[in-house]
Amino acid sequence: MAKALGIIAYNDSSVYVEGMQSYRPIAAFNFMGRFRMVDFPMSNMTNSGMDNIQVYINGNPKPLFKHIGRGRQYNINAKHGNLELVPLYKENMTGRITPDVETYYDNLHSIQASNCDYVIIAPTNIIYQADYAELLDQHIESGADISILYQNIDNAKEEYIGCATVQLNRQKGVESLSRNMGKYKNRSLSLETYIMSKEIFVNAILEARKTSALYWLRDIINDLCSELDVRGISYHKKIYYVYDLKSYYAANMATLELENMKQLQNWSVYTRSYDSSPAIYPNGGNATNSYISNSSKISGTVVNSIIGRGAVIGKDAEIENCLIMPEATVAANAHLKNVIVDKYANVTHKKDLEGEPDKPLYIGRRETV
Repeated sequence: MAKALGIIAYNDSSVYVEGMQSYRPIAAFNFMGRFRMVDFPMSNMTNSGMDNIQVYINGNPKPLFKHIGRGRQYNINAKHGNLELVPLYKENMTGRITPDVETYYDNLHSIQASNCDYVIIAPTNIIYQADYAELLDQHIESGADISILYQNIDNAKEEYIGCATVQLNRQKGVESLSRNMGKYKNRSLSLETYIMSKEIFVNAILEARKTSALYWLRDIINDLCSELDVRGISYHKKIYYVYDLKSYYAANMATLELENMKQLQNWSVYTRSYDSSPAIYPNGGNATNSYISNSSKISGTVVNSIIGRGAVIGKDAEIENCLIMPEATVAANAHLKNVIVDKYANVTHKKDLEGEPDKPLYIGRRETV
């Protein structure tokens, strides 16, 4: 079987989750109360037999260093695999505008030294279930130089504004890459997942760096569409796409739908484990259609919400359609609806808080409200 180096990429400035991204990179975002977003591409790769993985970090690397560690929770063992965490560092450029090409170039020696013939690049802000071994075989059998994973959507006028799309011909050849500007209902949404040989990847990085100091990998692949055989691979299963605060909230809420729950139950996703006690429900606390994490204390009513580890919901509090992050506290008799409460925040004084489904209210990390 062909071996592939897994690269987990960071996003450009078109993806920005206001508030939350001030404290950690998207890869470290909490998802479903238990996981970090990086867990999903990492699990896809290790479940596909990949044990050479590089995680590129744009933002504060501390949460990911702590969470990923040596990677044992992903079944990566240093004796037969390799895991690298590569934080972004540029002396004269801020993180949000430093192209991924620059970071790949700085780490090119490590990429070239890997004993893999192919490279699979996946994002952290798009969650989906994939067997990369099957996708790699499909790529090789097609004879394509580069393969791009995409999904056809019919709500492009309202959603995914500014996200990458692919223009395909009738043979699923990629003619170009562009942005969704909301002009058309039906588009082919890029899942920002690329498969190519290591040789093509290295040459693309070198060419991109010669072409423009602000080129991203997507830009050079767009240029190569006229020179190489670039093809699309259609993906039909559920995706969870995060590109702003609204989409982050919506992606988490979507996991509470019954059909999505069933799919997630059949997906082996690995994460860092903690030796912690089960959740408790004193004072008549109860939860309906919610994810309740370990060590949380629920003394109120939780409906259609996600409660992180160690969170405390006070007596007679009512929580509906909310994301409560780990170690957050909601006081007794509080009423929260469509609210995101970040880690260590305390909702103590202002007890009636309500956002909108398409504009959730955000309470910042360590804030007291």
